[in-house]
Amino acid sequence: MKRRALAWLCALGLAAVLCSAARAESLDEIFRTGNAAFARGDFTQAIAQYQRVIDAGVRDPDVYLNLGLAYARSAALGRAVLAFEQSLRIRPGDAETNHALALARAAIGKRRAQEHGEALVETQPPLAEALVRPFTQDGLAIVLLLCDIAVFACLLARRRAGSDALRTGFAVAAALLGLSALCTLSALLIKRGALREGQPAIVLRDGAELREAPDPRALVRARAAEGGSARVIARDGGFVQVRTAAGPVGWITNTDVGLVVD
Repeated sequence: MKRRALAWLCALGLAAVLCSAARAESLDEIFRTGNAAFARGDFTQAIAQYQRVIDAGVRDPDVYLNLGLAYARSAALGRAVLAFEQSLRIRPGDAETNHALALARAAIGKRRAQEHGEALVETQPPLAEALVRPFTQDGLAIVLLLCDIAVFACLLARRRAGSDALRTGFAVAAALLGLSALCTLSALLIKRGALREGQPAIVLRDGAELREAPDPRALVRARAAEGGSARVIARDGGFVQVRTAAGPVGWITNTDVGLVVD
């Protein structure tokens, strides 16, 4: 009986491995199908294939980059900005993605200028966010841990130092490392959005109405620009309350914004 049970367990384990490998191969094939559709100019099909990969739980910066490029070629610039921002969330500081994001925002500005005669378009995130953008949350967490360890090591070495000069040196090193740890902690909090209310999001439709209440009949307080940054701070039915980068707060339909998820 034990041998039979062991054989069943081995068979189940092998089946799980094979299923996982088949799923990975299938997702890779879907991604390649999306790339082929993009290459022949079928951007609608490319978007559908890339989205299938994402919906399967894959969080890969190249998938989001290609999705953003397909949206940009389809003139869905707000969704392109969202995809590029998502890619940078996973792989901060990527030059190609930053360039694509800058081009998308510039295209939004040009389109708004043609339609409205003028265009005020967000080109850079707030200064604090721009400073921490090149770093990942995991990288900052590791640096913070190393700084903490180094501080305690310096304090311990100071207690065992045989001369005043060494004790002073270790004390200064501990102070500098403590300051570095504080700066790294602040950067990590900014990166996680802990110092700002709500979840990061991107406006997907130009002129999206910001209403005073979560009701399509409510008074329009302001209008949001396509591709603009926002923070989702509340939800009610088919509406979300957002604070835009420009400052106005209002209720917008949840189809007009997309979350930038961790």
